[in-house]
Amino acid sequence: MSKEEGEVEQKMEEELSLLVVFAHPDDESYGPGGTIARYASEGVKVTLICATRGEVSIRLNRIEGGPKRLAELREGELRQASQILGIKDLRILGYGDGKLSQVDPYEAEGRIVKIIREVRPQVVLTFGPDGISGHPDHIAISQLTTAAFKSAGDKKKYPEHFQEELAPYEPQKLYYTALPRFIAETMKREDLPLFGYEDDQIATIIDITPYLETKMKAIYCHRGQGDYERFVERQNRGLLHKEYFHLAISRLGEPGEKEEDLFQGLR
Repeated sequence: MSKEEGEVEQKMEEELSLLVVFAHPDDESYGPGGTIARYASEGVKVTLICATRGEVSIRLNRIEGGPKRLAELREGELRQASQILGIKDLRILGYGDGKLSQVDPYEAEGRIVKIIREVRPQVVLTFGPDGISGHPDHIAISQLTTAAFKSAGDKKKYPEHFQEELAPYEPQKLYYTALPRFIAETMKREDLPLFGYEDDQIATIIDITPYLETKMKAIYCHRGQGDYERFVERQNRGLLHKEYFHLAISRLGEPGEKEEDLFQGLR
């Protein structure tokens, strides 16, 4: 191997890649938006899979043109937010909003597996089994992504990908977005029922203070969909300066202490 070939191989080995998989436009911003912005700013390749275009939402009765027009608007908002966060690679699967639990799980899992084999992320991030809010689409995308994480490295799964020169590939870590119990309880008192994690279930805490303004700008792209004003109020109370993650699967072994980096052990 020549020196030049060795340098190229080393560069490929060192390139960090994060795959984020969510159900709707705005999940990426209201959820781990600060963490996404951090890694994008560090040069990590961030790929976002959004399973739906969010055409069934609280805004539907305020949009002329019905679900089709709303889907176009929300996709545009997602692209704008992704640009702000630094996401270079956006994949929209186009499943029906509110219908993820009804899709063919083998086909949907296979589409995620194919993207994993293509972009070769070390870290995959999605919702936990409860979907944070219990939304059926959130729960479904968690199940599909978890299954795809396990299947992507199995040469017996989806062998049709190999005809496209996509080899089996094993990501190293699967994380779920998480809320500490104390934040979940605070939001429940504000009539926003969310599921919380105990402290010992949270593996990684990322201080997003330097990226909070970027996160808020991305959230604002999804105009009228969420509760932007309440998010600003929570920011003022210091509830948004950290983002939390549960380590669902690690092929590196369990961390000995709280992490501050999803790529700990991979850099």
